[in-house]
Amino acid sequence: MMIFGAVIVVALLVFIFRASAWTAHPPHQPMPHNRANSAGLHALDERYARGEINREEYLQKKRDILEG
Repeated sequence: MMIFGAVIVVALLVFIFRASAWTAHPPHQPMPHNRANSAGLHALDERYARGEINREEYLQKKRDILEG
């Protein structure tokens, strides 16, 4: 019975740790690596909003910026 209680405590600690880490930086939102990436993404967003590039081109360029 003590082993079961220890497993419950460890599971709760893991859950709390993962929940606090997830709220600090949700995994579905990649962070830019540096200011150049951030500036490049901002410029790309503006070009897309103005209609200068289409969706496919926007997504490809965004992947290129985040990879490099």
